[in-house]
Amino acid sequence: MHRGALLLFAAVAVVASLAGCTREPEARRYQLQGQVLAVRVESSEILVRHEDIVGFMPAMTMPYRVKDAGLLKDRVPGDLITATLHVDPDLAWLSAIVKTGAAPIPDDAPTKIPAAASVQLLKPGDSVPDTRLRDQDGKTIALTDWSGAAIVVSFIYTRCPLPQFCPLMDRRFAEIQSLAAADPALRGKVRLLSISFDPAADSSAVLQAHAAKAGADPAVWRFATAPEGIVDRLAATFGVNVIREKDGTITHNLRTTVIDPRGRVVSIHDSNAWSAATLVDELTTALHAR
Repeated sequence: MHRGALLLFAAVAVVASLAGCTREPEARRYQLQGQVLAVRVESSEILVRHEDIVGFMPAMTMPYRVKDAGLLKDRVPGDLITATLHVDPDLAWLSAIVKTGAAPIPDDAPTKIPAAASVQLLKPGDSVPDTRLRDQDGKTIALTDWSGAAIVVSFIYTRCPLPQFCPLMDRRFAEIQSLAAADPALRGKVRLLSISFDPAADSSAVLQAHAAKAGADPAVWRFATAPEGIVDRLAATFGVNVIREKDGTITHNLRTTVIDPRGRVVSIHDSNAWSAATLVDELTTALHAR
């Protein structure tokens, strides 16, 4: 099974709220095969290290929900299972979980369900938390400090090795910074924040050097972090799962959030399937809606 891979599917472990009476799109279905690493029956959650899911995602470790908590009653860490993964635009869940055997859990496997599987997720219209962070200059900052500005926030770590993950977020943020600077309607009214969930490695000095390499204008684009417990919970509220592997690598998904001048969530974008131009349009709309 794959080890230490970065998540390619954003927030499939959490259930977003469904509103209104519109017809729900039919969920896609995939066959999953893997090993149970942790079970939390009371919250209907299971952590699975699974093999490649053909046509959907590579092998990785992911937390999942079930709609029927009874499916987890007899599941224990070490179980080898097959299951059906259902995916629609708002949630993902497992059904038809069948034990096929058992095996010792690998020494490098995480054995705790990450925080994002159990916290209350932010959704459009919600106010962002007033979490204190340490930026690249060693100063204490929070998203709420930028009242009056439209904000884009994403979670990264500077050691991230895959170009389509954190390095791509840096490039997209650089593009947003450039587009905002060229637009009189946005210039001076947009802020970007890249939050590292790797405080052990991403000291203020490391973040400062990384910001300079990324071409971040400190008046617009800041980098920050916080102690693990704090930053992991903050990331979780934005739907970011952070799994710290025993070999030091970090498994995570990507979520990028646009926040309006009143500190309310405008939109949350999964994975890397968004463009700088799209977020600039959302920032413009958020500023005009004040």
